[in-house]
Amino acid sequence: MSKITIQEIAILAGVNKATVSRVINGNRNISEKTRKKVEDIMKQYNYVPNSIARGLATKKTLTVGFCFDYTNKQAYANPYFYKVLQGIEEVVYNHDHMFLMMSDHDGKNGRSTFERVVVERRVDGVIIPNTLLNERNYELLIKHNMPFVVTGENTLKQVDAPWVDIDNVQAGRILTEHLIDLGCRNIMMYAGGATAQRDKFLSDRLNGYHEAMRQHDLEPQVIEHADVLKRLYDSPRSGLETQRPDALICCTHEQLFEILDWENGNPLLSELALATFDSFPMSKYLKYPVHFVEIDLEMMGKQAAQMLFSRMNKEAGVPPFISIPTQIGK
Repeated sequence: MSKITIQEIAILAGVNKATVSRVINGNRNISEKTRKKVEDIMKQYNYVPNSIARGLATKKTLTVGFCFDYTNKQAYANPYFYKVLQGIEEVVYNHDHMFLMMSDHDGKNGRSTFERVVVERRVDGVIIPNTLLNERNYELLIKHNMPFVVTGENTLKQVDAPWVDIDNVQAGRILTEHLIDLGCRNIMMYAGGATAQRDKFLSDRLNGYHEAMRQHDLEPQVIEHADVLKRLYDSPRSGLETQRPDALICCTHEQLFEILDWENGNPLLSELALATFDSFPMSKYLKYPVHFVEIDLEMMGKQAAQMLFSRMNKEAGVPPFISIPTQIGK
């Protein structure tokens, strides 16, 4: 049987050809009854719209792009990166769009992959991590009127760069308060020094920790290297044992694993409350509990994609940013 045409669908549905086209293109100015009648006929006859023709008719690519920084190997290898992507993809496909994922490589013609996609309008909108939100890319997006959303808080001076991120200040605060509620008073944070200054999410977690400690009149203690802790425990007669923490917050999982694997017999573990951000699959196999805040990275991806579609559709009242709260993990 030959493929059914739009004209034939219109005749069967008792509407004109333009109405069928509007249903196919997602036009909202169609009654629900008419839409359902047309869609039922399309389903009955296995009608699949031609995406190229559909794109020409609507002057859209019906594609959303995600560009990542391939030089940031650590972020790309992080399994939590894929949680964000999972959330983005779910929303994109629910909107009947394709998803184009690309890395920001420099091309032979001097243009990066990202620049080509924007200038040639290969997509209708793009999501980028804040590591790619520099002055040059921002100006490129604005110049070519490309809708975009940033994953991670905007650190540029331009305030009109929409972003979605986890509320890392709140995460640092509630994790510290959780340890205080458990009776801990000498709470130390392993923050990583220069890394915390470079990465906004780490500095925000540190700020949340400071807020909670000040609110409870406790003295913050921040270390940059695990060796500091090692000295406290390796020199019991030096008087440093009085400075030993009763809780340690690790800003990243890498720092937590470093503490857990300290000479394969870390003396801290029997007397120290360990805490970190977000759970990890191996936590249930640990001998000692690790306290954590739940960070919904999939929701972060969903919110970023939904915000992008709202901007692509030029909806009113789209917020300039979304900060996703966290909660203490169970």
